[in-house]
Amino acid sequence: GGTPGLYPPLVQPLALGRPHRASSVSYSPRPPAFGDPFRRNSPPQVKFKRKGAFRGGITLGEAQANVRLAGYDSYTFNDLGVDHRGKIYVKISWPGYSPLNYEIPVDGYGGLVDLQSLTRRIGRAVSHYLQANIIPIPWDRIELSHMEEVSMGTWHLKMST
Repeated sequence: GGTPGLYPPLVQPLALGRPHRASSVSYSPRPPAFGDPFRRNSPPQVKFKRKGAFRGGITLGEAQANVRLAGYDSYTFNDLGVDHRGKIYVKISWPGYSPLNYEIPVDGYGGLVDLQSLTRRIGRAVSHYLQANIIPIPWDRIELSHMEEVSMGTWHLKMST
């Protein structure tokens, strides 16, 4: 049995180095918009960012106060997978509490999503979720970071404090 012991170390450096390079080549012409929904490393995201702010994320208060957002006209109904009733599903969860799915109506014009109204509605859903679960965190401490696509038209909201 000397050979089996030697075999893995010889194979591993190649296995680690090679597929990585090959995959980065196959992805290099990035498709437009969100690209391939099956790219495992990065699901499509909708980012919440105040206009002119350096970093992403908006507070729950800002979401409900209709604060001006960066990139407010950069998402299409198609991007978000809006269904025929004009809605998406947003899954809201907080560590230690069970998640809830909210049906959020999406407004827009010319096929573009009105991110302001969408964010305001998501903010309302979040405040409902916090109240329903009696989560003891002040609203101004809660920050909406972004949403990640779970499946077509279903998004998971990422929040932090």
